Amino acid sequence: MNCKDIQAKLIDYLDHKLDAATAGDIRQHLASCASCSREAEQLRELLTAMSGSALEMPPAALRENFSIMLQSELNMQATTTIIEEFPAATGETPQPARVVRFSSPLWRIAAAVILLAGGIGIGMLIRTKPSESTTTEEIAAMRKELKEMKEEVMFNLINDESASQRIKAVSYVEQMSSPDQQVINALLNTLDHDKSVNVRLASLYSLSRFADRQAVRDSLVTSLKLQTDPIVQVVLINLLGEKRETKAIAPIKEIMTNKKTLPEVKDAAQRSLRTM
Repeated sequence: MNCKDIQAKLIDYLDHKLDAATAGDIRQHLASCASCSREAEQLRELLTAMSGSALEMPPAALRENFSIMLQSELNMQATTTIIEEFPAATGETPQPARVVRFSSPLWRIAAAVILLAGGIGIGMLIRTKPSESTTTEEIAAMRKELKEMKEEVMFNLINDESASQRIKAVSYVEQMSSPDQQVINALLNTLDHDKSVNVRLASLYSLSRFADRQAVRDSLVTSLKLQTDPIVQVVLINLLGEKRETKAIAPIKEIMTNKKTLPEVKDAAQRSLRTM
């Protein structure tokens, strides 16, 4: 077994849930691998701390809130499925339905009401008289309305005070097959100005899906000049290097000559420059 296999079984190993042969193999590996041994020790300390902690019981209201949110998700998925069962007016191949995830409970409930009502109407329209009253134009209009609602939710969450909520808003773009420029601009603004490194990274990962667009790459080159966090710098440099974006050569060289730049970032910069 390699390190990846060992680390995947460490919890079961520490809980003594593995057979003797597998446990022996892991024990032998830990004796010779400092990295896995350190990982096992950290897990052991964590499990020990957890076992000594008092069990906290969640309040009754939590189950009720969860039920509301779960039903909202199911309602929205059902509506999306109804629409996705029919090809768009452009003749494109229907894509698998995706669950729409709303972050705020208030948004979940409001969206559920809207989509459930719309879903019932859409379902009755499509399933009762599909040949008479349902046209490709109507289906296209329904798709457009659903897309606009997804974007509206994303715009409302992306300015939330909570970093975790903003990350959810950014990752919400993954459910948009062809986001418009307003959505792209919101991602770029988040990448350039959000105070959380994790949110900026999430925005960058979402933007990477559209890095084949020259306008997006140009904006990423501009953003590279603004980034000071090493992790964001490395990911952005690697992305621009992968796309062989020659406009990034100058700002990458500036990062390499900056005395404050970490060695790891300089290494990534050198590797990317060699590919351009």
